[in-house]
Amino acid sequence: MNVMRIRPVEDGDFRLFRRYEPGAPLSACIGLDAHSGEPIRVAFDAAGGGNIMIVGRSREAALGICMVALLDLATQITSTPGQREIYTTPPFSIMDFVSTEESRVFADAAMSLPLPVKLERDTISEMTSLGDFQYALLQRDRHPEAPRHAKFLFICGFHAAHGMRSRGSYAPDTTTPNAARLARILRDGTAHSLFAVVWCNTFANLDLTRPEGLADFDHVIVLDGAGDPPPDLPAEPGENAWYINRRTRSATPITPLALPPESWSDAVIRSFV
Repeated sequence: MNVMRIRPVEDGDFRLFRRYEPGAPLSACIGLDAHSGEPIRVAFDAAGGGNIMIVGRSREAALGICMVALLDLATQITSTPGQREIYTTPPFSIMDFVSTEESRVFADAAMSLPLPVKLERDTISEMTSLGDFQYALLQRDRHPEAPRHAKFLFICGFHAAHGMRSRGSYAPDTTTPNAARLARILRDGTAHSLFAVVWCNTFANLDLTRPEGLADFDHVIVLDGAGDPPPDLPAEPGENAWYINRRTRSATPITPLALPPESWSDAVIRSFV
């Protein structure tokens, strides 16, 4: 049985983070090409989509992808002249449904950024981040001339988001308001520069929680332990993870980066100040 490779971060991996490029959309490194070792990047723009779904049981890999993406995006925002000042609301919101050691490391690093960040831990019913994004979506829809600086919603442990379950033992009798809010954010948000990065441990739990499945996710990362994928995706990975671009219908074997240690993330964050 093949074991999926996860590469620890190294000092030289700071090179993975992109500095501000005038006119270019924000983008994030999600891992390394398994053959060339070059970084694989996802661009967040209305034309190319941007919502990312990570599926798999490896918390080390899933939260590593989230951490590297977060630090990469923060690097671009903080290196953009005047970019910090345009954010009157947090550019990053994190909903942590699992509160594992790995998710706490990720959330703590996010809260150390020199940027406003909203964190919801052990989320059960409030889920105010969804309301924030819904409000931003309505405002941007009503005022198309207003600035549309990118905002990102990270959802850690979608499989534990029982307040949004559509099927199974935790499912309510009717569709929950939070499930409806998330569905609209995912469906309409990217056109208004509102993006989501979601981690769910298996395809089975994704199906229980979200009836739309992978709809509205242009980018899918499949880790080990994900279970049987939908027919249009490759089988569960062996020693490599899969990055699937559903728009271009391409599948690339990748090596995910492990969740960085706190000292490594702290060194990156200190460089922002």
